[in-house]
Amino acid sequence: MDIKRDVPLAITFIVGMLAIGEYYTGIEAITATFTIVKNWGIVLQGFALGLGAVNLFRVHGSRVSTRKRDDWMFSGWLLLMLVVFVFFGLSTGEYDQGATYSWLYNAFYLPLGATMYSSLAFYMAYGSYKVLRARNFDAALLFITAVLVILGNTPLFPTIYPGFFHMREWIFGPIVSGAYRGVRIGIGMGAVVLGIRTLLGMETGYLGRH
Repeated sequence: MDIKRDVPLAITFIVGMLAIGEYYTGIEAITATFTIVKNWGIVLQGFALGLGAVNLFRVHGSRVSTRKRDDWMFSGWLLLMLVVFVFFGLSTGEYDQGATYSWLYNAFYLPLGATMYSSLAFYMAYGSYKVLRARNFDAALLFITAVLVILGNTPLFPTIYPGFFHMREWIFGPIVSGAYRGVRIGIGMGAVVLGIRTLLGMETGYLGRH
């Protein structure tokens, strides 16, 4: 018996069967037991979050202390912001965030996030240029579809010719919706198969690689 392998598999099977029983049977005893399990999951998430913070301090703290890497100042900034946000987030003693925390979030995090996503637009444009080069029939069809969608989404072109908007709606309706339903069906079937394999102990990827 391999304890490191068999015990996690047994826990996974028991918790999975409790979740299935709670969802499909509605028996009060199973529901109460699964509620306790979910509460323990929330506690474990808190410990995992604390462990992640400790790991951040260990990794980035060593970079700041040694200063052997050229980007050590970014590690220092990360740790500083972590301490500041945690301090002001917990200083109110309430569940809701305070005014200072909201100001820090709106003044620091949102502008940085907007800057990052705006820089990604250039990479997306370059990637689109490489993908949409009509070198064969499939690429040409993708290119034409992308052009029609862009023309339909831009307010100027449907104003000049309303047909652009109707073509865009037709593309998003029968074509995209039908393909998206097929993708969702495939994802659902894959999730069911993965769940069954996990419950039966056939899927052990979450245990780590040896």
